[in-house]
Amino acid sequence: MYILVNHSINMPAQFWGAAQKYLTTLPEAGVKRVVSIFPSDNMDQCTTIWEADSTESLYRYLQNKIGSTGKYSYYRINEANAVGLNEIKMPFMK
Repeated sequence: MYILVNHSINMPAQFWGAAQKYLTTLPEAGVKRVVSIFPSDNMDQCTTIWEADSTESLYRYLQNKIGSTGKYSYYRINEANAVGLNEIKMPFMK
């Protein structure tokens, strides 16, 4: 399933440092890959799209990797009504 996460980041240096460190270790239990990353100009907001087994498994993964670097909201994407979701590929991901 695909899950969208809105990140409101209060510690950008720690958040982006952790992202660079841990995104290359995917896949991990319950989390297959990050599909897209859309940061704001000043890097304190970000929207990401993930492929994971469940919202709960992605929540646990992000809590473990980025912890309390901000506040996050999650929702499962309705794939039948999404446009362009399967066309997106991250060049540095497997």
